[in-house]
Amino acid sequence: MPSFKIIKMTEMSPMHIGLGRDSYDVSAGTLHSDTLTSALAAMRAMKGNDGDLPQFLESFALSSAFPYYKDTLFLPKPAGKLNVTVNGWEEKDYRKLLKKVKYVALPLWTELIKGTEQVVERNQLHGEYLLNSPDADFVPPMVSDIHQRVTVPRTDNLNATPFAFEWTFFRENCGLYCLLDAENEEIENEVIGLFDELGEQGIGSDRNVGGGHFKIDSNEAIMIPEVTDSNATMLVSMYIPTEQELPMLNVDKSRYQLLKRGGFIAGSSIDNLRHLRKNTIYMFTAGSVFNTSASVAGKVVDLRPAWTDGDLHPVYRSGKALSINIKTNWS
Repeated sequence: MPSFKIIKMTEMSPMHIGLGRDSYDVSAGTLHSDTLTSALAAMRAMKGNDGDLPQFLESFALSSAFPYYKDTLFLPKPAGKLNVTVNGWEEKDYRKLLKKVKYVALPLWTELIKGTEQVVERNQLHGEYLLNSPDADFVPPMVSDIHQRVTVPRTDNLNATPFAFEWTFFRENCGLYCLLDAENEEIENEVIGLFDELGEQGIGSDRNVGGGHFKIDSNEAIMIPEVTDSNATMLVSMYIPTEQELPMLNVDKSRYQLLKRGGFIAGSSIDNLRHLRKNTIYMFTAGSVFNTSASVAGKVVDLRPAWTDGDLHPVYRSGKALSINIKTNWS
């Protein structure tokens, strides 16, 4: 039975995660695992521990960050059609509601990954969220809002320029969490310590005005029931397959989404390198389901751009997979 450490981000300030382009009116809807691991690696390098970053990133796998609502954890919906019916409703009346679902409450999710059909009530469906039981008082744990701001030029002969900036706000007793699978207790403790420092420094844009700050709670673990008759593997992290893993993924028969990753080298400690863009790579996203029950590991890649500056350091991106075997209907 797989066991993972839970790292909860609590007391979260508003957050803006950029999309790798010069636009602030849209924030990324998900804090992906590769963003988190890169931020942790940058924190570690700032402390002078940069000589073994590839080995450090290979020593653990981290899920993307998913929402929690009070005591309820949500996990991503497996890609494809949800094996769910709504009590007393015809499929034509609830099909669109199920298509909106992105996150499923953990107790219901653990039943769905066994391949069993679940019958739910209408008020378990709340937009992107599928609850474990009816809750008429449920509100989404996070909400986005666009604020109008201005850039003030440093020279007197230029006008201030207005722009839109999207913040993601978190309700009381709500926030994000991720799952950690570390090689050993020493690595686990190091990652948790780096998370604590990351919460103080902040993640995302506008950290200097309080954006992306949080505290952590790492006192819990989660046990995922083993699916003994599994026929698929589901990602809960971003994933870059190794060359050896590609043939066994059966991508032509799988259900997945690819996301282009890149952006600026914003985490560099050298100011004059932060204008450089990393090389780009496509990664499989959390929720992707592969037509194989074989375990996948993934790999760490170096996205260092071609640049002659001798100070330019490697730019590591972790595509280490955190995956769970599930049973699904491939028809």
